[in-house]
Amino acid sequence: MINRVPARFRPALVRSVMPGVIMAFMVLIAACSFNDSDAAPTVTPVPRAASVASLDEVVSLAPGEAVEITDEGVAFAFHRVAEESRCPAGAECVTAGTAIVVMSLIQATGEANQLEFILSPGGDGIVVAGPYTVTLKSLEPDPPPKGGVDDDEYRITFTVSRQ
Repeated sequence: MINRVPARFRPALVRSVMPGVIMAFMVLIAACSFNDSDAAPTVTPVPRAASVASLDEVVSLAPGEAVEITDEGVAFAFHRVAEESRCPAGAECVTAGTAIVVMSLIQATGEANQLEFILSPGGDGIVVAGPYTVTLKSLEPDPPPKGGVDDDEYRITFTVSRQ
């Protein structure tokens, strides 16, 4: 048995449903044609020549630098500070804020795994990456100056140990 809408209700149904269908179609078209050309691309610098360190040795890197861990066949690179919302020096802030540090573990095969640390002011962070524990001891400058920090002014200090 087929249920049909009586003819006298069809115009009312069309008048009440069609605006919603048209609106949904317009939203779909707008979403598909959205172009965010003003957004700046995220750039991950290719690590410069790697320095060499041993397991458990304290290492300091600037963005774009890497360190090769002796006898391990891996390197760790510091790419960037992806987010900086720590309370600047001399400012009064409601919250202490955080910074997100992006590093990578680079295998001898060239395969890279991204590591992210979320740090509070004066804080440190620990990430387990395969058989390694990376302990980020500091992100400098800490606290950041009121005028902000240029990307190349950051320095991280960390150690790598085997689990």
